[in-house]
Amino acid sequence: MSLRSFADPQTHFEIVPSGSPPSVDGLAISEPKYLRCSECGAQVRIDGPDETQTTIDDLPHDRSCSQRDVVSEWWESQYVR
Repeated sequence: MSLRSFADPQTHFEIVPSGSPPSVDGLAISEPKYLRCSECGAQVRIDGPDETQTTIDDLPHDRSCSQRDVVSEWWESQYVR
C-alpha cells in the first residue's frame, strides 16, 4: 500500500466545532471538538488542551474511503519502516 501524508494537498480533513453550549460538553460553541475525514465522514474526538493523543491515524475510515492510506510521519516510522 502506498501511504500519503495528511499534509498532501489532495487530502481533505476538517476540524468540526462543538456547536453546543459549554453546559452540554464543556466546550465553547466554536471550540474544536472533532477531526473528520471530508470524504467518508469518519471522525474522532479531539483531545483537551492538556492531552495530545488525537492524531490523523485514529480515524476509523470506511473500507472504501480513498483516504484510508493517509497517515502521519510518526505512524509510518513506527509501523512501516
